[in-house]
Amino acid sequence: MSDRPLSRSVIRLGFQLLGRARAHRQDIWPGLSIERDSGRAIWRGQPFLTLSHGYDLLPQGAPMLAVVGSGPSLKAQRIAALGDGTAILCNGAAILADTIRPLAVAVEDERFVFRYHAMLTRLDPAIPFFLSAAAMRALAERGTAVFQNRRICLIDNLAKPVGAPRRDLSDPGLTHIVMRDGDAAISVKPDKGVVITGTVAFSALQFALAASPDRVLLAGIDLSNDSQPRFYEGADRAPSGLSAGLDRILVGFGLALALAEKRGIALGCASPVSALLGLGYPLTPLPPAKEP
Repeated sequence: MSDRPLSRSVIRLGFQLLGRARAHRQDIWPGLSIERDSGRAIWRGQPFLTLSHGYDLLPQGAPMLAVVGSGPSLKAQRIAALGDGTAILCNGAAILADTIRPLAVAVEDERFVFRYHAMLTRLDPAIPFFLSAAAMRALAERGTAVFQNRRICLIDNLAKPVGAPRRDLSDPGLTHIVMRDGDAAISVKPDKGVVITGTVAFSALQFALAASPDRVLLAGIDLSNDSQPRFYEGADRAPSGLSAGLDRILVGFGLALALAEKRGIALGCASPVSALLGLGYPLTPLPPAKEP
């Protein structure tokens, strides 16, 4: 069963009836608008934040950045070994903010907000958020206090940009923003938008690569065992759609590896069971978790 409320499912259906080119307008309706030139976000007629750029939230040229997902493998690894000020925590990995001081938390799917709203609202306002428009709207529906004194960067979908019609990633206007190889695409300028594949970890990776660190470590990004609970879940686990979109996801991560090599950025994967290892990502495990 989806974590999306029935009312949102009805809204999604209604916008789909308006046509494919503008169906994604449901992400901001009702109540949210974003002024692209000024970066001002407006909720129900009132400005409530000014967007930050990704390059303002992440250190440029750092020795190492980490993108941390919520795969089951993370339970067996000592995440504290990453240290403070290195990681973008994706979705439920936000729970690790009590263990390491993250650079930011990234959320793309509104369904995560509906299910784990309390997890996000309790985070220190000093922790920035990377949010899709849908996730931003879902948070604002429950109150805008979570945005106060917090820096927010928009995860905008290049194929379905906020406030503009849907477009193909082969659009000539994206020539200097998107790197393509066959069916694969990746954004080289994520502040102008990212390529969405179906996992927020790939969006976070695009921001991490744009910051030009010496290396990027991917932890908890298994992509091989989504039938198991995420590392923070018990029996009441949220549904996962990773398997259905896995081919598209892996094509994206494969191109990310090529982009990193082109830029001289070392990519490593900390998960010993990750599907990324089959793409050529080298295994770079974290120390094992301490015994309780």
